[in-house]
Amino acid sequence: MSENAEMSYEPSDDNQFVFGGIKGAFAKAQSQLLSQPGVNGLGMTKTPTGQDVIVVYVKNALVIEKLPPNIEGFSVVGEVTGDIRAL
Repeated sequence: MSENAEMSYEPSDDNQFVFGGIKGAFAKAQSQLLSQPGVNGLGMTKTPTGQDVIVVYVKNALVIEKLPPNIEGFSVVGEVTGDIRAL
């Protein structure tokens, strides 16, 4: 089978969060933030400009005000999810 594509597939491309220490910052965010009331969970993403950020899923906007602006140099972004309940 031949591939006719602009870019070849490289399996290492799948792990987009290895660069720049985001994993270490994420681990620190977990230990600092998951125990705070109103924090439902955390995630990682990239901005449209390619910057790694830590996303904190929170119950309401009041919790966002208590989040640090960054952890180990990575921006922290709050996203209101409301209550999360297992089905």
